[in-house]
Amino acid sequence: METLLRWDEQLFFWIFEGWRADWLTPVMVVLSDALKSLPARVGVLLFWGWMVWRGGKLRQFALLLVPVLILTNETSDWLKAWVGRERPCVALPIEPITGRLTSGSFPSAHAANMGAVVALAGAIGGWRQALYWGWLPLMVGLSRVYVGVHYPSDVLGGWLLGALYGWGVGWLWCKITARRVSTPSESSPSSRGE
Repeated sequence: METLLRWDEQLFFWIFEGWRADWLTPVMVVLSDALKSLPARVGVLLFWGWMVWRGGKLRQFALLLVPVLILTNETSDWLKAWVGRERPCVALPIEPITGRLTSGSFPSAHAANMGAVVALAGAIGGWRQALYWGWLPLMVGLSRVYVGVHYPSDVLGGWLLGALYGWGVGWLWCKITARRVSTPSESSPSSRGE
């Protein structure tokens, strides 16, 4: 276990210090903290409303996204309190780029949310949708390490948690809707014996 923690810390420093570049830092800050701004939140809400309005699989995805993100966030918060791991910006002698956070480190809720979005998109829209959006959790997760607020294992744990919720809820929804479509209704002639 100690060896894994050492590797985790070394990988953290490799990204946090080794990748540092003047042109990359603003990109990583936006990826890490974009949804903390009001304009970004309004934009996401408008995009969500557009998906609901479009209907079909986009509407299914948008409506299922709400409970998936609630489950992912609540579980992330519970795990952070249960695991009790300090963030690298607290445990290590570093100055994080986006400010010192003192809440728990494992798992990364940002990574979990992005993993859930992509896994749900794959479950509802097919594997091509998951591949198309796969860059999103990768870049957001890396940004959390780059700015100094998560270890790589926090991000990996978040991706796995989010993928389980996103794929699980999407898979369950597809099974339920497929069963409803294949089950004849009570008012159809064949179900009444006519």
